[in-house]
Amino acid sequence: MSLWGNKDLVGNAGSVEINLSTEAITGTATTFTTSGHVVTEGDIIVVGAGATYGHAVIKTVTSNTVASIASTQYLIPHPTTGIITAASYYITQRPIYTLEDVNYQAPDVKSNRTSAVFGVDAQEVGTASTIAVGGKAAAYAVAHSGWVGVTTYVDTHGNLRVKSEVLVAGGIEFAANVDAADDTKFPDPTINITTDVADAVGVATDGNATFTVAVSVNPTYAPLTYQWYEDTTELSDGGDYSGSTTTVLTVANDSDKDDGREYKVVIASGDTTVTSGVGTITYA
Repeated sequence: MSLWGNKDLVGNAGSVEINLSTEAITGTATTFTTSGHVVTEGDIIVVGAGATYGHAVIKTVTSNTVASIASTQYLIPHPTTGIITAASYYITQRPIYTLEDVNYQAPDVKSNRTSAVFGVDAQEVGTASTIAVGGKAAAYAVAHSGWVGVTTYVDTHGNLRVKSEVLVAGGIEFAANVDAADDTKFPDPTINITTDVADAVGVATDGNATFTVAVSVNPTYAPLTYQWYEDTTELSDGGDYSGSTTTVLTVANDSDKDDGREYKVVIASGDTTVTSGVGTITYA
């Protein structure tokens, strides 16, 4: 099963001539701007049928039959004229440009790309199209229950792209009284603590203690919430405490506080929660 399917082939009509010297495209009976898919910057043109002349990234579209490409590095020119003539073509949104063309490569391709495998049961298959995940609800609908690979990335237009591939189709048990809540969150985020809470040592009598946590989450756009605790007591802002629902908790010192009080934070995204390590105050 291919991760990139026929739905990524978004248009073709007529034929084109490409001048590799000027990087210009001239079409005959071509519909760059009025077809079902309006061709835009960053789309890929694949030139020729069967054994193709190669592909290039669309740089500009100036009319229904005139466009330009960003580079010629993946096109095979005519050995004499340097021009590709009367060639069929198709337009695709497969992510060739993120891998090959430096003109359209993201600053750090890996930073906006996530890949993971999820166990998907029949309930998630049936409801995924109505679940709001990262603001792109229908994108996560899958064809079968089983083990599903999901890859997401943000393209050069700023759009979230999602591809799912059923790796092993099969029945994964669903029990409403056990995991119904989980089934309303697909895919489940993964939270990792990258900087854990540390002790605050030698805090001045009239000073403040700060406790900090840093985390990463996959997928990267999953929302996160933070809740700090002193020992087992849930904190709120006010008085000696600020930042009780952020990544940094500040505790103001006063004379009635004792050494050894412990602070931790619970980080949550949907039904996924992670608890930090414990930081202890020691006063000067």
